[in-house]
Amino acid sequence: MAEEDLIFGKNRHFFGGIEPSNMLAFGVAVESGVVKVTATLPNDTVVNNQTLCTVEGAIIRRKTTDYPKDEFDGDLVANIKAYTVFADSGASPTGTYYYAAFPYTTQGVYNRNKANRVVVNEPEPMQEFSAKSVYVSASDTVKVEITAKLPSGVAGAVIRRSTTGYPTSETEGELFKNITANGTYTDINVTVGVVYYYSAFPYTSTGAYNRSEANRTSVTPKKRDYLFGYDLVKATSSPTGRVTYPSDVDNAAFTPAAMNFSTGKFNYGGWAFDPGEKFMPRPCMLTYAGVVDHYLNPNDYTKKVNGSASKVADTSFGGNAMMEWPKIYTKRWESNGVYHFRCSDTPQDDTWDCWCNYDRNNNQIDHFYTPIYFGSLVSGKLRSISGAANSVNTTAANEIAYAKANGNDWYTEVLADRLLLQDLLVMMARSTECQTAFGYGRCNSSNSIAPGTMNSKGMFWGSNDKTSGVKVFGMENVWGNLWRRTAGWINANGTQKVKLTRGTHDGSTATDYNTDGNGYKTIANATPAGSSGGYISSMKTEAFGRLPVTASGSSSTYEADGMWYNNSQVNYAIVGGRWDSDLVVGPFYASLDYTASYSYSSVGAALSCKPLAAA
Repeated sequence: MAEEDLIFGKNRHFFGGIEPSNMLAFGVAVESGVVKVTATLPNDTVVNNQTLCTVEGAIIRRKTTDYPKDEFDGDLVANIKAYTVFADSGASPTGTYYYAAFPYTTQGVYNRNKANRVVVNEPEPMQEFSAKSVYVSASDTVKVEITAKLPSGVAGAVIRRSTTGYPTSETEGELFKNITANGTYTDINVTVGVVYYYSAFPYTSTGAYNRSEANRTSVTPKKRDYLFGYDLVKATSSPTGRVTYPSDVDNAAFTPAAMNFSTGKFNYGGWAFDPGEKFMPRPCMLTYAGVVDHYLNPNDYTKKVNGSASKVADTSFGGNAMMEWPKIYTKRWESNGVYHFRCSDTPQDDTWDCWCNYDRNNNQIDHFYTPIYFGSLVSGKLRSISGAANSVNTTAANEIAYAKANGNDWYTEVLADRLLLQDLLVMMARSTECQTAFGYGRCNSSNSIAPGTMNSKGMFWGSNDKTSGVKVFGMENVWGNLWRRTAGWINANGTQKVKLTRGTHDGSTATDYNTDGNGYKTIANATPAGSSGGYISSMKTEAFGRLPVTASGSSSTYEADGMWYNNSQVNYAIVGGRWDSDLVVGPFYASLDYTASYSYSSVGAALSCKPLAAA
């Protein structure tokens, strides 16, 4: 107690006298089948050698539902006069009890502070308690979905809500639900833009509650943070003429993004979002365990965001240089010859999905990770490290084994991530000809360039010299330079088979990616046709993206990227093109004509990581 408190009488009771200090020690525990209470009285209050209050003892009381509020509330356990350790004979070792000690002075003044409280056998806090906003486009309404998982040994949990702050007890605020089972519960009585505070209070059959702050969650219902998209008239051959921004999206009036080859600067147009904002990813160093160790300066990967040196070129770092993507919900469909793509941070209805944000156990995850660099083989692991050598002349089986050596959540690049990149690039450029919009890539040379040549080029950079490479979404050489083998895409004797998630959320029956397409989803009416090695002129629309079908276009029409195919064997997709492929390279460029066992000096793989959802 501070001396100024004495001066201003803050600890004086209305009938006079100084309140004693808090208990020096107060504990209750179950030992050897009994409830043992340990209590040490506070010292007398002495200021300037003058005793202002003398402690006489302490009343100890208990209740089964809440803490005693004063020295008269609840069952009397003891009235102690000195340090005491004793067994509470009136308490069961398996019961839940709330104890409070009320030290008092010789003048009869009591201390009723909450510091002198302790509980024994209190129910555990909630195992899971979270809330999210869900937009229902059909009715143009919002709702809150609350996910609740009860702790073991409880009868249920009371969930209460407030708009002014978290309810602190099972009687405070407005009752939302009294639950007795795990589940997802929907609150439809919410208003857009209002913050709702939810608290859960698990309780036992004897009426004891857990009031931990861990049982709290809040949410602001919203229709979305963003809704972006584009429409594409499939029959129109002009790459820019076929793509429009419709009126229903937030980017309806955006200026498209494009690389200015004259100045060497990327013009974001209306898409000038910071890394980590909207759908933009963030460069980071990700540990083998799937945890971000540090974020990288997007304009200089050799530095952390705080300016200190990063581990981007350190092969001894226990992880890889990756791009961290947020959860991105998409909807893709075709109507009257028009392909529609929409993306948002919030599902607009049940037909939306976040294909890239699933772990191998079919659980949604907040982030997924794509490689900054092409893969390098370091001590038996496929790595994404600046300055390391490109790993080529390997088979698909080799590359998968090297990728998985990083950990169970690592793999080579996967189809779902590639399809999302394609749509986002078309959307930003408002064109399906991405070489002229973002950069030609290394496509007119005699060899490849090593990882790390564009560390200081920002999130997007490209050139029209056809030798310097290209960088989009913080990733180097997404097309050109080297072919990138991609999991989840098989051309099995002319039948395209795909797998969008490592688990079976996508409807496939295969429990992991494989090299032959067994258990994959079969795509109807998508047999590769046209001139193998020609330019893509038609693509098949699916709920997860578009797949190339016909190669009868040119370098300035339709997708303006190439496709190779062989419909007489089982082929494992490689994408992007290599150092001498010229104008056929690009985000859509696909080779569906090589088996999984094919190896060559221009073919390799890069990493992906989808960490397990939090338990």
